[in-house]
Amino acid sequence: MHPIERLRYVARATHVPADVLARETAMALADFVGDDAGLLIACRRILDRQPASGPLVWLAAHVLGAPNQRKALWDAVELLEEDSTQPALAYSLPDDAVVASVGWADALSTLARKRGDLGFVIIDTDGNAEYHIDRFIDDGQNIVTVDAEAIAQAVFGATHLLVSFDALGPEHGLAPIGSFPAAAVACHLGVPVWGIASIGVALNDRMYGGLTRRWNEQTTDSRYLREREEVPTTLVDQVVTTAGLITPEQAVQAGGCPIVAELF
Repeated sequence: MHPIERLRYVARATHVPADVLARETAMALADFVGDDAGLLIACRRILDRQPASGPLVWLAAHVLGAPNQRKALWDAVELLEEDSTQPALAYSLPDDAVVASVGWADALSTLARKRGDLGFVIIDTDGNAEYHIDRFIDDGQNIVTVDAEAIAQAVFGATHLLVSFDALGPEHGLAPIGSFPAAAVACHLGVPVWGIASIGVALNDRMYGGLTRRWNEQTTDSRYLREREEVPTTLVDQVVTTAGLITPEQAVQAGGCPIVAELF
């Protein structure tokens, strides 16, 4: 495939697991290694079409800031593919927990397979939850879907609320629409709110700020029509990362994303 065609293919990808998207992005960017201007333009083009992805910002920043860009590219992909955040989530939840989540996330498929004792309440804000459940989950798993207007009751019946972040900064995180009110209700009810931040999701203030500026510029819909929204980290008790269960502040500090202002 021609480098430009591969770049367009990756830029237009939708609803792709983060590790798959990272590998495809790396293959697209590898064609531009050695051409600093071309590599920067390629990174920007991908981020323009995938403006909510923290892992792609993290990947691009690692490559652009490295003396050996090709090695940095594949080292970063290896870290993303070996991410242990999902096993850490399965290990951290107590026996027979009932977890609520806004929408379906890749992490839930893995969690359901690893922990048959868990119950799930999925707040179906986009109408796709049943499709994902039928596709990825075996019969017999205790999974309930509820409409968006039942957010409060869904959280009321849960022991934990899981918030899957696309990007996480010091003060806010980008998550599926409906996560903000769900987290606010959980805090009011005393239900623990756990964020999920796989490798590359947690960004320092400058890189997260650049990501959200691009996201706001590229997303022309009114805020209430968007697929994602920002959630204050003050509503999040802990964050599940590859290092285990830590505070949001610790997650951001451990994110390890280089500052590359040229990306924005």
